[in-house]
Amino acid sequence: MTVVQHTFKLLVSVHVIFLIGIFFSGNVLADVPKLLAQADQSRLMGDYSLAEKAYTEALAKEPKNYRILKSLVEVKVILEKYSEAKPLAEKLLSRRIMLQKKVKVFVVGQSGALKGVISPKTRTPYHMAELVDETVVAAQSGKSNMRNYLDSKTKEEIPHYRLFFLESGKMKLVPKNEVRIEYVGIPRLDHEQVKELYSKIQLKLIDASGVAKKIEMVAVAGGCFDMGSTKGALFESPVHKVCLSPFKIEKYEVTQKSFQSVMETNPSRFVSADFPVESVTWQEANKYCKKTGRRLPTEAEWEFAARGGTTTEYYWGEKFDSSRGNFCDINCDMNVRIADASDGYKYTAPVGKFPPNPLGIYDMSGNVAEWVADWMDTEQNYYIISPKDNPLGPTRKNIRDFDGGANEKVLRGGSWGGGIETLRSAWRKAFFRNYRFENLGFRCAKNM
Repeated sequence: MTVVQHTFKLLVSVHVIFLIGIFFSGNVLADVPKLLAQADQSRLMGDYSLAEKAYTEALAKEPKNYRILKSLVEVKVILEKYSEAKPLAEKLLSRRIMLQKKVKVFVVGQSGALKGVISPKTRTPYHMAELVDETVVAAQSGKSNMRNYLDSKTKEEIPHYRLFFLESGKMKLVPKNEVRIEYVGIPRLDHEQVKELYSKIQLKLIDASGVAKKIEMVAVAGGCFDMGSTKGALFESPVHKVCLSPFKIEKYEVTQKSFQSVMETNPSRFVSADFPVESVTWQEANKYCKKTGRRLPTEAEWEFAARGGTTTEYYWGEKFDSSRGNFCDINCDMNVRIADASDGYKYTAPVGKFPPNPLGIYDMSGNVAEWVADWMDTEQNYYIISPKDNPLGPTRKNIRDFDGGANEKVLRGGSWGGGIETLRSAWRKAFFRNYRFENLGFRCAKNM
């Protein structure tokens, strides 16, 4: 008798567990719209902690739901939980960008609403649709018109998705408790919003990352060298003799951590503490150097330091070496990309990741092009009339700091967005002082 009772109890327990399993397997997904509604309402009321909790629970049930993920990132930023928000934002930014809100629709209930809408011939467990409206409140009256409305005559309101089914080309209101949707990629607009949010997160994390590292400078002994080249653009010639007094130049390009700690701003597109500051104007670079007791190097000083005593086209030799600097490689989006080479980085790299030149200075070839102090002479070639000793470049009169478009300042060194020829020691280019682009940075110099 005891054995029979025990067996009976065991069967009952198994049956109860089975029913509980069925109940929860059907309701785990059905709970997500309710959690999402609670989270949205809490956020609207300013209870961000409660919203964060509800979004987190919903995300655990639907980890591929970009809408939940984006909302959770936004709430964590409001709560100043930047270190927690960062990996979530990175997940979103890694997803495929879509022009529409495309979703996979899985049937989890007895959905009479989908009869005649989805194709019975599909071989997949889901149906592709475009999510037109996330929440449509429809009265429980059998109506299914294509507008949001509230029927006061009925007692219960049922949330629906408004979906455009790609297989049938039909629009339909579908009760949320009868389907589960899975987002495909992330819409472009949402991607742009997350990208802006990610930059803000990075800036806050840079602020919280402690004191900026002490700036290291390399002492460059004075000397003479042949400046320019006959193998590049016309304004790289003629090759002419230049002699310089001793000076110091920064070992690394100015990092975002250093720039942000001094200027209390960061214009960079590719935000990270140890990455070079970029998208910086000449005025901003000049102001930073002055604030730190330094100055921008002259063009002659820059090339002398970059060559490090060498006379070849690149400081390492006459032929290009992809392991020596960050340039527009196979991962680059620019039309100057080199399709059969890779430097390991799509955009900027942390400073000091490539081998230094003979003087122990990093990233003089590639990563970001660097502003220098000199004006570019566009009317006559300054190299023809350049003085031999400590040339300062062409002179300009009555130029005020806010006259950003008045003439151009010289750039040196090439960048992640440039071709291999831009990494040559003699390469030079110029832009207006207020020009801002994501491959422009700088480093400072100082008199001995």
